[in-house]
Amino acid sequence: MEEAQLKELNKKQLGDGLKGLRMIHGITLDDLSFYVGKDPAYLSRLENGLISPRFDTISTILTHYDMSMKEFYDTLDKLT
Repeated sequence: MEEAQLKELNKKQLGDGLKGLRMIHGITLDDLSFYVGKDPAYLSRLENGLISPRFDTISTILTHYDMSMKEFYDTLDKLT
C-alpha cells in the first residue's frame, strides 16, 4: 500500500472512531462543537475522514469523553 493510501485509510479510521464515540455518548455535532470549541462543519469533515486534525484537537475531543489517546487507539486497533 502506498503512503498516500495509508494516510487516507488512517484519516478514515480516525474519523469513524470519533464518530462512533460521539454516537455512543448520544450527542450531536452541535453539542460536541459547544464542548470542544470547534465548528460543527469542521467536526463533520473530521468524522468523515476528509481532513487530518491536529493532535490537540483529538486530545480535546477525547478529554470530553474522559478517554486517553492510548485508550482510543487501543480500541481502534481492536476494531480493525
